[in-house]
Amino acid sequence: MRPKKAPGGSTTVDLLDYLFGPGERDEHTDPHLVAGWDPDLPCAARSPERITRADLALLLDAPVEALRGVRPAEHVWHVSVRSHPDDPVLFDDRWAQVAAAMVHAAGIAEHGDEHACRWIAVRHATDHIHILATLARQDGRHPRLRGDILAMHTAARAFEAG
Repeated sequence: MRPKKAPGGSTTVDLLDYLFGPGERDEHTDPHLVAGWDPDLPCAARSPERITRADLALLLDAPVEALRGVRPAEHVWHVSVRSHPDDPVLFDDRWAQVAAAMVHAAGIAEHGDEHACRWIAVRHATDHIHILATLARQDGRHPRLRGDILAMHTAARAFEAG
């Protein structure tokens, strides 16, 4: 399993459009939510009558908009986590566990932290997920992300071993 940090961004809805869309060459199959900061969050792809991508972007961005003072120029954090080609195909519940372990390790949303950053994990292929988070905690503070990718690599190795 390999986490790979993607460039940050400033527009949540644009990344959501990519993650839930067909991809650049129609390679995305069945894009859907596998996990998020709210376990009851509806999927914008499977339940568009309940929540649109634009609505989801507003929910993800709400803590950023509520920040006092300086907001991060690029508030969208994006990581993909890919399984090794020799690994068995993981089901959504297992990918959800991987996503929770990654955001915990990165400092985005530690287990049990009700004021953590908002995040989602989207799966649109059998071998990987994408994690999107907005870089503002719900208590108005900025997350501490020093060493996030190294911590995620350590978590990935531990996840594979266990």
